[in-house]
Amino acid sequence: MPGEGPASEVLRLFGVTRPLFIALGDERRQEIIVFLLESGAARSVGDVAARLGLSQPATSHHLKILRDAGLLTVQRIGAQRLYALNGADYARLLTPLRDLTATIIACAAAPDRPDAASGGR
Repeated sequence: MPGEGPASEVLRLFGVTRPLFIALGDERRQEIIVFLLESGAARSVGDVAARLGLSQPATSHHLKILRDAGLLTVQRIGAQRLYALNGADYARLLTPLRDLTATIIACAAAPDRPDAASGGR
């Protein structure tokens, strides 16, 4: 039956993971995650902006994307918003992230790709 099989599964997985890959695909957002991991505490937009050398509007934009992807939580205290990692065990995610990265790199560099043999021509 059309719509079943590996192609439909890949499409489904792309749909589920797209927000996460978009969020993680930006170097500044990666830096935000690392900063929050290192600090071990919820931080304000101003804290993150100062650390990354970004404007507050740009920082807010990056934080929203991370929050929408489910990677961050936000807590309002008065007029201030404090952002924190969502409570996942990020240290435990390192091994599967390394494995996934290695698999993606291996697939992208596979010698049976039509453009691999011609050097992308």
